[in-house]
Amino acid sequence: MIEISYKKILKFSPKNIYDIVADIESYSQFIPGCFSSKIISKEGSIIEAKLGVKYLIMSGEFTSRVTFDPRKLSIVSEGINGPFNSVFTKWSFDRNDNGVLVNVSINLDLSNKVFELLLKKNLEKVFSQVVVSFEERADILY
Repeated sequence: MIEISYKKILKFSPKNIYDIVADIESYSQFIPGCFSSKIISKEGSIIEAKLGVKYLIMSGEFTSRVTFDPRKLSIVSEGINGPFNSVFTKWSFDRNDNGVLVNVSINLDLSNKVFELLLKKNLEKVFSQVVVSFEERADILY
């Protein structure tokens, strides 16, 4: 089981970054290692999305149920199909004097324990790169 929390202050508004993180279908255009991103179904503020990712020598697709709360500016994702026993991710976007405090936490239990051990050593770096990708996307859009 891997549990991490990552925080970073970005110079944008909370709503700007929330909107970029919520735009799951665009992930494959700007997040390194994400080769496909699509919405499978949508019902109100809940969607099912499928992402294709590649990291080191591993690649595959996984499906998540994602719940959006635009009032609280939070996004919660729960893995429902993929190479894991469980995965739960929570994003929050809080106003900060310098812009927005992005807070992401993940709990991950992979089926492949060897890959889990490799990923555990690098997951904070991976999330740092993902958040930088959102920041670079915001630089382009805003």
